[in-house]
This record gives sequence, structure tokens and C-alpha cells, in this order.
Amino acid sequence: MAALDAVLRLLGTIKMRLRRAMSRNEGTNQGAVERMSVKQYLNSGDFNGLPVRALKGDDATLREMIIQLIADRRIDLVRGDYHPNPHIKAFAMESVEEQIRKIKEEGLGYGCLYPTPELLASVDLGKDLGQEPYTLELSRGAPQLDFRTFDLRVLEWYRNDPRYAYEVDDIHGQITIKDEYRHDRQANPKDTLELFRFGFAYDDDMVRAVAVYLRDLQGLNPEHQTLLKGYELHGTFKLHPDFYRNTILGQWSERVSIYDAFLAEKSHINKMCRLMGKPPLFRTEYRDHKRPQGFGIMLRPTKKELRDFTMLLDQLLSDDIDRAFFEGDIPTTEILTREDGSKTKQPIGTITLLERWFTKRYRSAEPDVPAELIKDIRKVRNARQKPAHKLEDNEFEQKFLADQRELIETAFNAARTIRMALENHPKVVGYDIPDYLRNGKVWSV
Repeated sequence: MAALDAVLRLLGTIKMRLRRAMSRNEGTNQGAVERMSVKQYLNSGDFNGLPVRALKGDDATLREMIIQLIADRRIDLVRGDYHPNPHIKAFAMESVEEQIRKIKEEGLGYGCLYPTPELLASVDLGKDLGQEPYTLELSRGAPQLDFRTFDLRVLEWYRNDPRYAYEVDDIHGQITIKDEYRHDRQANPKDTLELFRFGFAYDDDMVRAVAVYLRDLQGLNPEHQTLLKGYELHGTFKLHPDFYRNTILGQWSERVSIYDAFLAEKSHINKMCRLMGKPPLFRTEYRDHKRPQGFGIMLRPTKKELRDFTMLLDQLLSDDIDRAFFEGDIPTTEILTREDGSKTKQPIGTITLLERWFTKRYRSAEPDVPAELIKDIRKVRNARQKPAHKLEDNEFEQKFLADQRELIETAFNAARTIRMALENHPKVVGYDIPDYLRNGKVWSV
């Protein structure tokens, strides 16, 4: 029995050594590394790389093997030095020469191995991804932070559907299905949208487009991927600077949207009015980057959308002025004589009231300031009134985006001028204004 036990122990030891040897051989086998990297990439759920530390074998042997695989365009090594997370292939790979140079000089480090697009092209994905074009792109090795651009009109479908929560600040945005529709039994499951994140980009002619990273596109269901594919644009586009800064560099925005800045100026003006012991100048306030619907860069550059925007802008500017602010300082009504000689009392227009109030109460080293302020406000009002005098056909032209930009810049300058003037009031001196408003750090595109 003792001899038999010894034999069994010996056989067990031999089997263990064989398994270890096989494991070492598997770890240093090029074909095995290819298979392991493909399996990790396609089955990880997030297109992750294979950590080099998961490979077995001595370091020198692994170095030479991986260098050969890189040279043969079977494997790429993401080190985590130009993007902090080596477990995703965020950007286009460095050149073969650069990858090999770093391995020779710095070793393998703690990077991850990825199958190259050349290797993935020969792999059977196991299912047809024809209805998921962006999942297919990543399955074939595209970088996760590559972005695709789309016609702005693709957002209309979501913006106009009340089932979706549509949030955008003209730099980036997101769309989700509202809670009350998430579990609606009558809703089509294909319409479900957990989270759709996007930003904006521009070409050399400043034509605006929606920009979405492949990482976010592949998270959409097939129906939404197909929808976006139909609006994809091809050309040279650059990401909005602050969208790039936020999502790629992980830095805070340098500026804010001029639409948010305009609403913020109104909010601060109202706070100053209260400090002065007066009613707020404006009847409405929007805070924390909340906006009225439609107040932002147009999705479709048409004459109709420009008209609608101009009306909304004037409603937020001159139409929003509260007459109560002027009471006690200047008359808010005037007596007019009709043709028959009878008298009638009529309210004075809000723009005229503001002009008279500044003329009476405000003194500046720059005497043209009140006149320029009123000129800007009237410019917005006149732009709103133009279409009212004649019927016009709708038109589609990129120039309407430039017209919109000019209008919002005019309105912002008017609000900013009012705020700067009120800052000189004795009860307002020292009021804390955010730096982005103080220094005019806004994006108008």
C-alpha cells in the first residue's frame, strides 16, 4: 500500500508539472495570445484589452513575442501613457515603430493587448451586426473615442417627442426616456433610450454638427443606431473646444453658452434690483442652466425656426420687463388725445420706460451707453416684427445660423450692459459676479 501511495503521489506530481508546463507554453504561444486577446476584446462587454500581466512566461520571452506580434500586425499594446485607462482603446494606435521602441526602452509595463483591425477582420463575430453599425465598428477594432458627426436634424426626433428628456447646453447634451414611459406596457421597447450622450463639432465653414463618440453610439439599441446612421455626415469636423476639454482632457469648461449667460445676466439683474429695494426688472428667471424650450442654437437653419427663435428672444428681453420696476421713479402711463378731442390713458412701452429710466437715473462716464443699450433692445424687437408685415415662404439656408448668432449676441450685450450699470448703485456695489460673466467668457457658436 505504501508503494502504491508513493506511485500515486508521483503521478500527481507529474500531472501537476505537465499542467504548469502546458500553461507556460500556452502563455508564450503567439497563437494563444491572439486568441486570448480576441476573446477578451469581444466577450468583455466593453471591448477591453488583455492585461499583459495575465500572460505567463519570463519577461524577455514575452517582450520578443509581443514585439513580433506587433510587427506582424496581430496585436497592439496600449500602455496607458497617452490615455489614463489602458483597459480601453481610446484613440488610434501609435505607430508600430513607436510601440516597439517603448517596449525595448521601457518594457511591457502594465498595459493591455488588443487585437488589431487586421486580426479582427478575420474573426467570426458570431452574429450579424448589420443593424448595429457602430457596434460593428468597435467589434472590428475602431477606437472608442473616435467620433462620428451627424446632421443636427437627427436631434429633432428626440426633442419633439415628449417621451424623452432632452437636455442640451450648446456644448454637449444628453437624452433619456422619461421615467413615466420607461415601463409603459404600450410603449414600443425599440423606442427605449436609457442614455444618449452627445456633443457638437464644426467644419471649416463653421457648419455645426452633432458629435458622438463610438463608445456612446454602440450603447444604443439597433433601431437608434440605424436612425443615426441615416444622418451621418462625412467631412472634416473638429469637436467644440469645451466638449473636447470636458470629455477628452477631463478639464472644466473655459466658457459657457451665450444662451445660458444671457439668462444668468437676467437673474443677477433681478437680484440687484432687490438689493436696491425695487421689484425685479424681469418677470421670469431661469437658473442652474435651465432654459425655456427652443432657446438654443437652431437644429434646422430655416426661416421659420429663426422667426420662432426671434419671437422667443424678444419675449425674454423687452416683453419680459416688469413695469412695476419703474413705478415711483418715472410715469408708466401717458395721456393721449384722440382725434375727437377726448383723452385716454395709455401704458408706456417697456423699451421706452427703460430708456427714460436710464436717462433720468443713470449717469456714466460713457454717455453713449444708454443709447447703445436701447438700440440693441430695439434691434431684437424689430427683427421680431419684420415677418408680421408680410407672408413669406419658408427657406433653408446656413446663413440663418449666423443671423441667430447676431441676435443672441445683441441680446446678451443688452443684458450685460444693464447689469454693469446697476452694479454702480450704492446698495449693489461689491455684488459678486461670476468670472465668466465679468470677463465675458461665452461661446456664441
